[in-house]
Amino acid sequence: MGAQQANAKELLETGLDGFSGCVPTLAADSDIIDRPQTIRFFSGEAAETDSLRVRAHEKASEGCRVQPLSLRACSSRAPDPASKLCRSDRRQRNGCGAVRYLEPVNDTDRMIVIGDLHGMLHKVRALWHALEYSLGRRKVRKALLIFLGDYCDRGSYTKELIQWLLALQAHRAKQGARTVFLLGNHEFCLLGFLGCLPRPLSQPDFRWRQTWDGEDVILGRGERDRWWGQDEEDDVLNDMHLQGRRWAGAVYEKSYGSAATFVSYGTSRGDRVGLQQAMPKEHLAFLQQCPLVHVEDNPLVGRCVFVHAGLGADGTDDCQAQLDRLLRRDVLADAQPEQLFGRDRVLHTPPLLARKGTTVVSGHHGRVMLRAHRIILDSCAGDESSMLSAIVLPETLLVRQDGYLDPRDPCTVFPGRKRLPPGLPLEQHAPSERCGSLA
Repeated sequence: MGAQQANAKELLETGLDGFSGCVPTLAADSDIIDRPQTIRFFSGEAAETDSLRVRAHEKASEGCRVQPLSLRACSSRAPDPASKLCRSDRRQRNGCGAVRYLEPVNDTDRMIVIGDLHGMLHKVRALWHALEYSLGRRKVRKALLIFLGDYCDRGSYTKELIQWLLALQAHRAKQGARTVFLLGNHEFCLLGFLGCLPRPLSQPDFRWRQTWDGEDVILGRGERDRWWGQDEEDDVLNDMHLQGRRWAGAVYEKSYGSAATFVSYGTSRGDRVGLQQAMPKEHLAFLQQCPLVHVEDNPLVGRCVFVHAGLGADGTDDCQAQLDRLLRRDVLADAQPEQLFGRDRVLHTPPLLARKGTTVVSGHHGRVMLRAHRIILDSCAGDESSMLSAIVLPETLLVRQDGYLDPRDPCTVFPGRKRLPPGLPLEQHAPSERCGSLA
């Protein structure tokens, strides 16, 4: 067995158990984000499929030098020829095939964001291994890690996934690492169904019945017939949020996929008592403590607001008022909180926040989109055939569960940044030239 194959086998056996994909062999002192290194591909155990092994062997035999932040040589998906990264930004790249980021990034200033998981434990484990391999465990440990919500439904392993998240939370807490688990609309519905939603701070005696039986609630024709619990007593229904009744209803199964969560805990769909008894207390406590929003002031990219679906951007709601209502959990009293369930109204960053340089980051929408002051990260959306992705900020590096790395231009999301002229090392620029203004 060659040296490359032996090295790869050791990596898989010691540090990347369960990792799937084509793993490159790097020099011992390489750092895939900080500086360029040559990647040499091997053929052997680390390549999951025959096609990947053949491509890796061909590249190695041809002496191909694949630069960091671009593993396209081992990916079956070709770059999008219409993307800015392939055309207009090509001149802004350094000689290594990656867009140059202006400021040097301290490990503690880095943020790693992971989109909707939907009970797919195998995908998030593979993605975690890919992150540790691509960035290095030290960088992952020191970075702020943010999950955007939606841990349950659709996938088959909701129970196991929440247990894994709890173990990850405890492990990172022992290391002094920062981790944020946001509440998604699917957990909102699950807690609303069980009567376990935390009440708004400003209304500690709020009755959840008001979300579906209040005077200001407007419902469509026949809407009530679609909900769970048509034959239940009022004592049961009084503790249930409208979205909880929808979530467990058979008509909404195609939208929510809640049956997978019931099955994961060993109960049948709609069995409220069975689910209450089957869910461990620590699982419920974990979901109840998930915040609705996280605001992070980053020294390189300014303020970032992390929320599951987004913020209302049509001007009808004041931005600060939205944030205050999220922090106080007042939105839980709404029949359908836009910041967790919204679609078109929350796709964009509110203009007031964008002018101040604030970036809104969310999942929920079943796509990956990067535009000025707005990031949407939901590449999987509970689909077994789709890849789960994370984004590393401020480098705007997309990391896929199979190890595929997709660098995006940071200036697309953070237009206040300045690019370095191509071909000049970072050290030749004065600090004032290296540091773009924080919008």
